[in-house]
Amino acid sequence: MDKSLLSKNYILTVVGATLFYIAAYMINAVCGKYAVSLGVSNTVSGFAVAVFTLASFISRPLWGWIVDKYSRRFISIAGGVMCFSASMILVFSGTITALFISRIIYGRGYSAFSTASATIVCDIVPKDKLPQAISVYGITGVLAGAAAPGLALWLFDRGHLLLAVTVAVVTVFVPFLFIMVKYNEKQFLNPHSTFALWEKTALPAAYTIFFFAVSSASVNSFIPVMAQERNISADGMFFLLSAVFMLAVRFLNTRLADRLGDNKLFYITDVIYTVSFAILAFAKSNMFLLVSSALYGIGAGIIHPIVNTAAVSRCKPEKRGLATATFMMSQDLGMTAGAASWGYVSEIYGFTAVYIAVALLLLVMMYVFYRVMSEN
Repeated sequence: MDKSLLSKNYILTVVGATLFYIAAYMINAVCGKYAVSLGVSNTVSGFAVAVFTLASFISRPLWGWIVDKYSRRFISIAGGVMCFSASMILVFSGTITALFISRIIYGRGYSAFSTASATIVCDIVPKDKLPQAISVYGITGVLAGAAAPGLALWLFDRGHLLLAVTVAVVTVFVPFLFIMVKYNEKQFLNPHSTFALWEKTALPAAYTIFFFAVSSASVNSFIPVMAQERNISADGMFFLLSAVFMLAVRFLNTRLADRLGDNKLFYITDVIYTVSFAILAFAKSNMFLLVSSALYGIGAGIIHPIVNTAAVSRCKPEKRGLATATFMMSQDLGMTAGAASWGYVSEIYGFTAVYIAVALLLLVMMYVFYRVMSEN
């Protein structure tokens, strides 16, 4: 374990994860739009998005078990290689079948990499720095959220091939960075570990993050489609501005938690997050879309690290992989359910109904957090 947070291993992990998530978010941001461009309906495009998280969800327990029993580093490298292979499929083919195949492979690689790399972070930092380490590591997703969607939309407008090649080029660096991450991971492994579907200590956090992921799916998958339908041009700016606010509050997380406590901070932030979707339901101009974006960024930037830290801080070191997998598996399930259901709801009832339903769902999330998190 490194004594300093900003160690060589931690920096390599953060940089590698940033590149990985930039590539993944680029594909995710335009997947629905790309599917529609191939002549399919919103419902089918929703399933094209959902199949990624479904593949990720199904393989999570396997990766969690392998990460705890055999190796964190090898699985992170293997995950990067799988995602590179999936992006190459889109380079050489432009059909809906190829898109679905690519999304399945990418989903499995994504779950392998994200489970292993997040577990590595828990291994290489001191325990008293774990909340800060998770929050800073989470910035990888924030930076990806800032850079990827706008860039992906710009590249996609110039042809899906250019986008696919760019994703492949970015992804190819990831395995090499994780080859350079070197630490004694054997001390955290359990060679006698038996396969399990979940880690019990992580279940309270998993219940909460499910609702968070369902809500996020309505943004990650459908903001570009909604903006096009409502003739709003700031869809790329939505992701950029939300990422800026996410980034800003990430650096304030520890200070705010020390002052208010995790539970109180969660409740306050959940209200802000809910308001962002209420505004989004009726947004018909760039101004309201961007106001929603700022509030969304604040909510997501605080809620996710609180719940993520709770998921991995209550288990034994040799079960960190499974705890991480449990947390992410619930997140995958929420993203899958959200992508599939919101696509259907938007097609039948429109996006106003989608975002009103999300706002109500977030009130349910607050109740779930109160029942399963604050009482544990």
